[in-house]
Amino acid sequence: MSILIGNIGLTLALLAAAVAFLASLMAGRFDSAGALKTARLSLVAVFGCFTLASIALLGALIDSNFSLGYVARFTEKALPMGYKLAAFWAGQEGSLLLWAWMIAAMAVIAALVAWKHKTVEQSVTTATLALICGFFAALMLFAANPFIPLPADEIVADGHGLNPMLQDPGMIAHPPLLFLGYAGFAIPFAMMVGALWAKRADNQWVLAIRRWTVAAWLFLTVGILLGAQWAYVELGWGGYWAWDPVENASLLPWLTGTALLHSIMVQQQRGMLKVWNAILLALTFILCIFGTYITRSGVVQSVHSFGKSLIGDFFLAFLITTILASFIMIIWRRRLLKAEHPLETIWGREGAFLVVNVLLLIMTAVTAVGTIFPAISEAVTGNQINVGQSFYNKAVVPMGVCLMALMAFGPLLSYGKNAAENLKKQVVAPVIGGVLVMALLAVIWRITNPWALATALIVGIATVSVLWDLAVTIIKRVRFEHENPLLAVVRTIDGNHRRYGGQTIHVGMLMVMIGIAGSSLYGEKKAMTLVPGISKDIGDGWSARLEKFEQVAGVNFQAAEATVLLRDPTGQVVTLQPQRRFYNKAEDSSTQVANWSTLRRDAYVTVAGWDVDRQGHVAEVTLEMIINPLVAWLWIGGIVMSAGGVLCLLPRLIPGRISAEAPEQVAAATIPVARKANADRPARAVPATTR
Repeated sequence: MSILIGNIGLTLALLAAAVAFLASLMAGRFDSAGALKTARLSLVAVFGCFTLASIALLGALIDSNFSLGYVARFTEKALPMGYKLAAFWAGQEGSLLLWAWMIAAMAVIAALVAWKHKTVEQSVTTATLALICGFFAALMLFAANPFIPLPADEIVADGHGLNPMLQDPGMIAHPPLLFLGYAGFAIPFAMMVGALWAKRADNQWVLAIRRWTVAAWLFLTVGILLGAQWAYVELGWGGYWAWDPVENASLLPWLTGTALLHSIMVQQQRGMLKVWNAILLALTFILCIFGTYITRSGVVQSVHSFGKSLIGDFFLAFLITTILASFIMIIWRRRLLKAEHPLETIWGREGAFLVVNVLLLIMTAVTAVGTIFPAISEAVTGNQINVGQSFYNKAVVPMGVCLMALMAFGPLLSYGKNAAENLKKQVVAPVIGGVLVMALLAVIWRITNPWALATALIVGIATVSVLWDLAVTIIKRVRFEHENPLLAVVRTIDGNHRRYGGQTIHVGMLMVMIGIAGSSLYGEKKAMTLVPGISKDIGDGWSARLEKFEQVAGVNFQAAEATVLLRDPTGQVVTLQPQRRFYNKAEDSSTQVANWSTLRRDAYVTVAGWDVDRQGHVAEVTLEMIINPLVAWLWIGGIVMSAGGVLCLLPRLIPGRISAEAPEQVAAATIPVARKANADRPARAVPATTR
């Protein structure tokens, strides 16, 4: 029954998408509100059909219906329920169904939000979303169908089980969040196509696009960070980012999406960077498709990627079509994308954002070329040449550090030709703060590594810049509005969620930078061979004692578990229990990490091997310990970045007018407003962003 229902759902989804597309064309051609309503209702039907198919697949997974090939490949009877549900997106077919369902859900939300608007722009937007949904429906029907039954003679009593590396809590959250990000970027792309087709020359259409972009960026950010944390605790190598092709596939749209979020603000404020925004909107969606193509076509090899299949041909055709259609549209409407103001100074906010965009696009290009270089080299020379971590660390990381340096001065920048003068007035205190932090590390902790010192300088400047910006605004509120200081803080932040949400994201990125610098520059490994019951000094003030080594049983695995008392140089002691697991349905063992994590460092222990004596008792156990300084700041920074993204999306919570402008808005982008009362006080400037 699941097979029949699933195939019916996919077939009806394709038909409904076709109806939505044709009705949208009629609505745009004949200005028909009825046709547009039909198109939107058809999108709702597409969502309903994908939901029906998804329920059918989930039901088969939960019931262990091994007559369905997908269920047999990715589950087993003993698999815990959480991982049975996660098996939905463990394979190509299921993950594509999840992605299609999310796109359809977001298309319905976009249609409902704009339900009262019956314009050509909305018709074209709906048609674009219908095409995207139709592509996924066709893809699953003809190339990646999750509802293909097994022949009667191949049906098994139990399934093959889920890959041991996927049996981690990260599997439950990481892929869906990535797909939410990918799906989210489809909406602003479609809205951009609609706006250009309708000849929108104003800047208001980017307001709605900004919210969708922030939401998609937030999902993608959290998904990437969860993936990094998953790799850190599951693979046992002590790292969190290996520049693997699948990792890069999610990073590419994140880079261009980050650039887009910055340049959209310039278009709203100054009517500039319109061409950049159109290109970035198209490029971000294209890179979501490109990343999927390279990892699902067999073009590049990865521990995460799928084998070569017809899916790659579908995605390649869709990718080429999207690229051509997008850039033909942008070139066709290029006159609508002319900047309303010239770039007056590179030292202002618009100049800084332009530099940020250039750096992010260079990073994107370098990462993309490095990812597909093995395929390029094989096509040219016949030999596949892989690009390792050292290439990315040398080529991409320095540009990332430059971006962080620009970010450090962000709160001090303003718009307009007087931006340089405003920057000079405010830059001294942050620079002094950065120099003091750098000197503190160099003198007290004797840090000499140039990358560590550069990180300290950037973090110091950025921290003082953010605090300076917030303090100046609060002081003005207290001074001119006579507000309670605490109330002034709350109202200042609530009065401009986009600004202070963005600064919260920047603070989180600084924490991530600290975690990356500490763990990559000062991480070290220690191998230790322990005899049960005997303590051993393992160097640098660390010691360990193996209490016991025993066999433990899980639901679908057996494990060799070491119980270790680990003492750090300060005398603190913790009990760790790393494992080597042997899953019932897997040939190879997998590592289960034990981690002692503090703000200062992680002590990360894995079981490397063991020897037994003639009586079969464990004689000694070899463990590997990796000390990763400051890596916890990376995960904390991810939480702070997520909080900043949520703040950017929140509406204003406290009613009332906004006052006491932010320092960066005291220049060209302000409108003088005279007070009706208290004329003896100076006139207040109301930022254009808060009107």
